[in-house]
Amino acid sequence: MKALALLFAAAALLAGCGSTSGRLGPLPEVANSSAASKVVVVRVSSMVGAANGYIVALDGKDVLGIGSGEHAEFAVAAGEHYLGVKCFGGFTPTWKEDSLRFDARQGAPSYFVVRPNLSCAAVRSADEAEARKLLATSKAVNLDKLVSK
Repeated sequence: MKALALLFAAAALLAGCGSTSGRLGPLPEVANSSAASKVVVVRVSSMVGAANGYIVALDGKDVLGIGSGEHAEFAVAAGEHYLGVKCFGGFTPTWKEDSLRFDARQGAPSYFVVRPNLSCAAVRSADEAEARKLLATSKAVNLDKLVSK
């Protein structure tokens, strides 16, 4: 019985919305590129949740899909923003989101790391050294490619 419960738990962790990678909608508009900031999102490579595609949202708008071991970079206007990561699945098959507020500073990149967790995914800020280490082993999301959810 324990083996069966473990099997269902593993299936729930691996099940999800599929692996969609690419731009889901328009990238944020930046009126003055010299006053812009850069957002860098890195999803760690992991067997847990590898089949799940995560959706990255900025200020409540879905921006891109990101797979395990991928990263994406895009410009945002300086100021306060919310970055969210959503997925479908986990132990209860519903949409779940983790998000955080950050202040984008002009000319300064903001780095974020996304990892799977038991309910979906967790997003957190990262320093440049950690992000660069993860970027070296990840693949860039093609933001020229428009995909559907």
